Amino acid sequence: MNALELKGVSFSYEEEGGFRIENLNLSVAEGEFVAVLGHNGSGKSTLARLCNGLLEADAGEISVFGVPLTDKNLFEIRKNVGVVFQNPDNQTVATYVEDDVAFGAENIGLPREEIGKRIDFALKATGIEELRRATASRLSGGQKQRVAIAGVLALKPKIVILDESTAMLDPRGRREIVEVVNRLNKEEGITVLLITHFPEEALLADRAIVMNRGTVVMQGAPKEIFARQEELLTYNLDIPRIGVICNRLRGLGMQIADTMDEDELVKEIVQCVS
Repeated sequence: MNALELKGVSFSYEEEGGFRIENLNLSVAEGEFVAVLGHNGSGKSTLARLCNGLLEADAGEISVFGVPLTDKNLFEIRKNVGVVFQNPDNQTVATYVEDDVAFGAENIGLPREEIGKRIDFALKATGIEELRRATASRLSGGQKQRVAIAGVLALKPKIVILDESTAMLDPRGRREIVEVVNRLNKEEGITVLLITHFPEEALLADRAIVMNRGTVVMQGAPKEIFARQEELLTYNLDIPRIGVICNRLRGLGMQIADTMDEDELVKEIVQCVS
């Protein structure tokens, strides 16, 4: 079954000459990890908001696990589709981490005992159990984003959408968040839509999608997408750092094949120098 499906979806902002999505068709299978890449203004964030009902499509149909997204079932849809946004400070609603994680679960009227269980699950899943009673405003950017993810997980959604959720973090923070998301996908079976402009983050995904001017222009396995370097450049996108290293080594005269696997690159280098 498809977790998310968009059929002929169109959307435009009200201002004249504003951004448009036209006749977008896209599906994400249950349990799939999909990375969505694109430059600023390509439609990535608009896609996230359409899938969660924060924006209403002008035309077409959006369904979540086969249920059409409409005003009548918007509440239920949002319990199944959790969104983590770019700035964790904008998602913090309570002084202490435990209270912040509980906020969403409390708002949907869950019993106190069930809320406690969900807090425990969410904190453990994101690796921040030791921060339970910490003051949210004093955490690092990466820790705050983990708290934001935990707050979404406390709702037990079947789909998690990360809308540029690592954009404000340093490389270490970005790596930590992507590792958490990858683990949730593999161990908990949560469907993940990772919206990013960092190509390295897409390497862990099952499938990569490239958007440009509101349409899907490329999709496939991440390694296949990044092998099309010239085409990516036309959409103002870079290849992952490991691909850049391969190119530079070849420029120094080493016979290095293109690879997106670190271990494979090490083997290639060893063969060249031995």
